[in-house]
Parts: sequence; C-alpha cells; structure tokens
Amino acid sequence: MAVTIKDVAREANLAISTISKYMNGGTVRHENRVLIEAAVQKLGYSPNRSARGLRTSKTYMIGLVTGRVNSPHTAAIVSGIEKRFRELGYSVIFATHEENGVQIEDYLEYLLERGVDGIISSPIAAGGDCLKRAVEQNIPVLVVEENSGEMRTDCVQVDCCGGAYQIVEHLIESGHRRIAIIKGPENKLTARERLRGYFRVLEDYGYPVRQDYLIPGDFTYQSGYKGIMKLWELEEKPSAVFVSNYDMCLGAMAAVHNLDIRVPEALSVVSFDDFELSVMVRPKLTTIRQPLEEMANAACDLLYRRIQGDYSDFPKKIRLKTQCIYRDSVKTYTRGAEVEI
Repeated sequence: MAVTIKDVAREANLAISTISKYMNGGTVRHENRVLIEAAVQKLGYSPNRSARGLRTSKTYMIGLVTGRVNSPHTAAIVSGIEKRFRELGYSVIFATHEENGVQIEDYLEYLLERGVDGIISSPIAAGGDCLKRAVEQNIPVLVVEENSGEMRTDCVQVDCCGGAYQIVEHLIESGHRRIAIIKGPENKLTARERLRGYFRVLEDYGYPVRQDYLIPGDFTYQSGYKGIMKLWELEEKPSAVFVSNYDMCLGAMAAVHNLDIRVPEALSVVSFDDFELSVMVRPKLTTIRQPLEEMANAACDLLYRRIQGDYSDFPKKIRLKTQCIYRDSVKTYTRGAEVEI
C-alpha cells in the first residue's frame, strides 16, 4: 500500500496541515522540518503532485515570462517571485526571451500546454497574441513594470515618473541648471515615464528643455558610455546628468573614468536604480531605489488571489513608490553660483 501524507504525519507526530504546508513549499519551523524529512526518508514517501492537480483542477505551476536575467534588477524580481510562490506551494517555470521577442511564442505555447495556473509577464516585443489566448482560456495573467493597455490584465509597476521627478528636483534644489538626461528606449513605458518626470520638473521650475541635453539610450552599458562621450563633446557641458537606468550608469561611469571627469566637482551624476555600483564607486552615487521585493510580492499575492477565483477588483493596477537615496555624487551650489565647466 502506498505511503500517504497521513502516514508521514503519524510518524512525525505532527498535524497533517503542517505536513501539507511543508510538501507545498511553505515555511515550517526548523524542528518540524527535521522531523518531517526523517519521516519521509524512513517511510519512502513521495508526494503525488499530478494527483493533487487532478483533484483540484490545478497544476500548481506558474509561468514567468521575462527578458534575459543579466541584470541585478531582473534577477531580484525573478528571485522574489520564485521565493514567494514557493511559499504558497507553487513551482515556477521560467521562460526567458531576447528583447526582439525571438522564440517567445514557442515559450508561451509551452506554458499553455503545461497548463500553468497563472502567468506573470514582463513586457514582450512579440508573442502578445499568446498572452491573449491565455486570457481567453481563463488563465490569470499579470504584467509587471509595464502595461500597454491592449489587454485587460492586472499590473504591478513602480512610479517611475515620480522617482525621476524627485531625483532631478534634488539636482535643481542643489543649484544645478544645466541638467542632462541619458534616456531609455522609446518603446518602453518605464523609459517614457522617467523622461516625463524629467520634463515635468523642469517645467515646474521654469527651466527650458535643451535638446542637446536629451541623450538617446537603450538601457544598455554601451549607450550609457556613448551618452557621456557625447555630452562631453558639447561646448556648454552640463553640470549634472540623470542616467535613467543601472546598466547605462555602468557605462556612464566607465566613460567618466576614461575621460577623467571629476565627480561631483565637474559633473554631478545621479541614476535610476540602486545596486552594488552605487556604493562601490567613489564618490558614492545618489540614486532612485525601486521596491523590487515589494513588487515581486505584490505581483504574486495578486495573481494568487486571481487563481483562487477572487476577481472583485479586476483589473487592478498597483503603483509602488520609489525612494531617493542621497549620497555624495551631487555638488551643491549656492543659488545662482553654478559655474561654467
């Protein structure tokens, strides 16, 4: 006769609910985990996840569609989602894709064939029709960071406009007037929102937008490097630059080093995203910190509610606030005393 969860509970002298929570990936006390693992090994128990799925019409699998996990930003979100769903008793199937959408349709078809209970997706350049098919099949879909509005889905995102406004306002309050920005790609909502925050704060303070200070970028190291090079060729150089994501800031700081630009004496540098670089370089960088763990947890908890059948507030958009981390990379001028570079 096959060993059951009741047998494990009896052997470990624990409640069945505690055994079930452990088997579903939930957190139990260390001493209980030791007892459960000993009982499982002694009895040779193997949970039948397929049978569990048949009984509840669930597979207890979540699909996570994201770009390449080659940045601390994406890695933090992916790790947070996997950790939270593991606590809820679900496994996560990762499907990564290139920015151009290569193979994304095949990935999404695979997730649909596996019968995932829900999908969390970052913005994708192609394959949107597959997401629509998931919605049509009543599979809950949640989008993190960006939402084009083409589909009625839940969305969890950061207030990028507000974060950009806050950090550029800090530059203005520090006496800067010639403030450049290295932008992100126009097809990304997060990039457009950060640019909008930059425009809005300049407008609110009555400063004109200088076209030569609007430097194109694509959220890559190379574009950040080229952006600083381009700015330093200008006859009237900026006194401060807002680099609108972490990867570009890596490139920007490499260019600053190669050009021997003194920060913050010759150029104040601020960035969107706060990771290791921010405290490793000298001076330490003033940055906007995104609540990545909070974003991951909010996305998981909302999708879990949908899986349980709670659509009382659908579609829901959650917007999380950023935090400005003030460090040493911004020079402060007395009013009207910003010097020529």
